[in-house]
Amino acid sequence: MKPKGLTEITLEVNSADLDGKIQHFSEMIDQKVESQLESTLVNYNVEINPNTNQPTTSYKVDQHGVVSEVEPQPEQLEAELGLPKENIPTKKEKRQIERAIIEEFITSGMAPNFEEFPSDFPNFVKRKIEGESYSKLAYELEISSGKIVDLMDQYFAKVAPLADTWWDWKQDQDAEAEPLFKQENDAPAEEDASAENDSQDDQEDEEHGAA
Repeated sequence: MKPKGLTEITLEVNSADLDGKIQHFSEMIDQKVESQLESTLVNYNVEINPNTNQPTTSYKVDQHGVVSEVEPQPEQLEAELGLPKENIPTKKEKRQIERAIIEEFITSGMAPNFEEFPSDFPNFVKRKIEGESYSKLAYELEISSGKIVDLMDQYFAKVAPLADTWWDWKQDQDAEAEPLFKQENDAPAEEDASAENDSQDDQEDEEHGAA
């Protein structure tokens, strides 16, 4: 603690992460700057059906990477037959996901907007992830900086289960693409080796002919 109600916080940064930004930091000395401390993990709640111990809401991803909610089979049948929806008591389960996964989901352009958030809000979140300040985005939305921070925290928690499903899909896509990529890169090497062998054979034939 320091006089005048100031608190001194020491920030330790790996030298490799600075990557030539020392001069940029030195220019901030005695200047008013904006900073935001964020956890690398995002906490969110999932409603669980105690009978099945599975989430009451599940998601699927299409071939283009678009995430959508899957209608539970019993509820779908009830809707088709016009029957009243069965009320099953649920329990909440706390889960965590890496913030970086949600950020990648949002910057991919696949994150949806929800009616409780401002119009085109995923784009505002994307711009914040890419480096724009809270104050600039808050000004455009005509809200306070504190309000936009709260909204973005709420959005991250809301979109977390969708990002989790999308990440699993993306990992599967990358795993499927890896062998194909390896085959494509191995093919030229095999062709070069074959051409080299043919060249050696031709050279040996010429030497035998000369002999």
